Amino acid sequence: MAIAHGFADIWRRSTSLTSRTLTILALTIPIPLIFVPRLLASYRTYLSLGKGGVPHNFLGYLVQAALRPIARTDLRADPPPYHSSIATVAERYAPHGLTSFLPPSLLSSSSEAGKEEDISPSTGVAMLSIRRPPRPEVPYFVAPQRQTSQAAAGDVVSRMIWFLRALAEQNAELLEIRPSGLEGVGTDAIFLKATATATAPPRYMGMAKAEIVHVHPEGSSHVTLSLVDAEAAVRAGWAERHPLTGVRELLPWGYVFLYAPRDDAEYEVWKGLVVAGCSFVSGGKEIKGSDSSA
Repeated sequence: MAIAHGFADIWRRSTSLTSRTLTILALTIPIPLIFVPRLLASYRTYLSLGKGGVPHNFLGYLVQAALRPIARTDLRADPPPYHSSIATVAERYAPHGLTSFLPPSLLSSSSEAGKEEDISPSTGVAMLSIRRPPRPEVPYFVAPQRQTSQAAAGDVVSRMIWFLRALAEQNAELLEIRPSGLEGVGTDAIFLKATATATAPPRYMGMAKAEIVHVHPEGSSHVTLSLVDAEAAVRAGWAERHPLTGVRELLPWGYVFLYAPRDDAEYEVWKGLVVAGCSFVSGGKEIKGSDSSA
């Protein structure tokens, strides 16, 4: 009888343990399953953006996801979300961080009249003409950064790429075309020519190194502008920051995502911003070709 009671007690304990285990599993297994559809949807969106910067597969998706804890989300904040005063930040971008290289033709007409709303609150620099809203949709991934609405027409993208090549040719002593180090082979970019610098690219360029501007397949682009010109572009609705802009000196504060031009007028603004970026990164040099009719 004692043996029988012993087996009965073991059975009750075993049954109780099994029941508890099954209950715990029943409660916990659905938790990750809830996120599977969301993960798959996010991954599909990531793939739909095309190649750029990280592997175009699940490994690349995980790499960009791993960077999210340090990446910024205030990509359209105005004024810029600097970690310290503008004067302190500008020291790293001296001597031209607070210099605007925007052509007068791009400035808001009311800026010339001195209206307060068209003047940067942090630098006092005249602002760009406002881009016609709304801004395009830009899914949040650390890389690649692309817009999924308001894409440029194919002929506009071709003109943009042609303009980069023409600009490099007309300023061959300063600029050159090479495969993008940020986007990878298949994307041409304008670089500051090695012979144009006494030593290395400006230290503020971070992992962009000497790369100034490149264009994406849907017509958006990345360019490094001076601090004040980047602020102007974001504030006027022409651009937003990259998730790694100003993060641990990986990318400069002036590194922005320019939206694709929707018409000829916006294409002219884009050209002006590209020339401004080339002038800034080249140390304030005059860039020929801003009047190109491409």
